Amino acid sequence: FKLYPGYEPFYPNDSKLESVYNLAEKLNVPIMFHSGDTYSATGKVKYSHPLLIDEVAVDYPNVKFIICHLGNPWIRDCMEVIYKNKNVYTDISGLVLGNFTDRFESYMNKQLQEMLIYGVEPEKVLYGTDWPIASMESYIRFIEDLKIPEKDRKKIMYENAAELFNLPIYNSSFDLGSIFRKT
Repeated sequence: FKLYPGYEPFYPNDSKLESVYNLAEKLNVPIMFHSGDTYSATGKVKYSHPLLIDEVAVDYPNVKFIICHLGNPWIRDCMEVIYKNKNVYTDISGLVLGNFTDRFESYMNKQLQEMLIYGVEPEKVLYGTDWPIASMESYIRFIEDLKIPEKDRKKIMYENAAELFNLPIYNSSFDLGSIFRKT
């Protein structure tokens, strides 16, 4: 399930969502939340702050929640919610429209590095792009450029998602980045 607070006027702790959270627990599927900025003139960011996920994470400890987009621009708040709650994860999707500029890519790389140093385990970070808004190639390059061990890069690129969504990994030696490398 992916919910879009901010694009729609509701808070994550809205009692109307109780049945959704109970169903997610029963089916053992995660709930993804749009979090952070909205790219709509009618969007209301008061509904999409990552701190709002803390309450539902505490109230539903058996449900796994994903804060999409690192909660950007509230990345530090997102860090705290993930660090505090064993059932909360994040993804790197939708951080930029189009391709990364060098300056923005450097900034976001630093933010993600800080998140991993701060105490958010690599197991809590998922690859994502929000394609076609942003290119897959730029996001793969972004992950490849992170100064992290290769085992952590694999976790972020696909192992974490496979575990979280209960998907089998048939070929763990597959190099996703090779699709985009020019030979």
